[in-house]
Amino acid sequence: MKKIVFFVLLSILYQANAQIDFQVVDKDFSKVNIGNIHTGHNEIIFSFDDGPVPGVTDKVLDILKEHNIKATFFVIGKNVLAHPELMKRIVDEGHIVGNHSMSHIPLKNLDSIAWKDIVKTEVMDAHKTIMPYLANNRHFFFRAPYSDWNKIFADFLNENEIGKQYIGPILWDIGGEMEIKDGKYLQSADWACWSKKISIDDCMSGYLYEAGKRKGGVVLMHDLRHQSAELLAKLIPELEDRGFSFSTMNDVDWK
Repeated sequence: MKKIVFFVLLSILYQANAQIDFQVVDKDFSKVNIGNIHTGHNEIIFSFDDGPVPGVTDKVLDILKEHNIKATFFVIGKNVLAHPELMKRIVDEGHIVGNHSMSHIPLKNLDSIAWKDIVKTEVMDAHKTIMPYLANNRHFFFRAPYSDWNKIFADFLNENEIGKQYIGPILWDIGGEMEIKDGKYLQSADWACWSKKISIDDCMSGYLYEAGKRKGGVVLMHDLRHQSAELLAKLIPELEDRGFSFSTMNDVDWK
């Protein structure tokens, strides 16, 4: 009975938010991943992938709230359905929600016959799932799992009235790779840091070096493991001390 009530309420929310007036119409899915998003402005845009995850997303939200910073959460549809209370908090606290697919499968090597159904499920069904939570968005944003993408997906999705309003697939400027030279971390990626048992301080040094080199940009993190929340708590004051300010995906000059 509770599930029935939840989905009725979700449907009502969807209808209420379906008329959100997004400023970019016919922006179109890109045939390639969009990179080099917001470098050179001495601004940091935090983005978190793969949530929401109880015990981690809420800690990330606590830290962001403490510093009055808004972020973008690229969420997975199945996690959204499982944790509506965390999604509500994300929206209530002013954050932006992005589409990170329905189930986080890699969109590559898809069956030559079934690929349209798979892409529709992973992208457009996820869109329906997150639609009630887009009150703070100016645009629809998509980030492909594992950054796997194909231009034929863009052609297919742009035939859809909603699909062609999306900006994406969006990459990041900072935090996607690991690079160590002479013992110095030149780039860090939180998921790789934790799998390699790299300390939070060492992992942070890679983020800071890359942020300085690029003079800001979109930071990729994941709200999957508690270490990422601990990293965020240390990283924000360090970025502030280096003179960075914070903005959101809404502030990017999408051309």
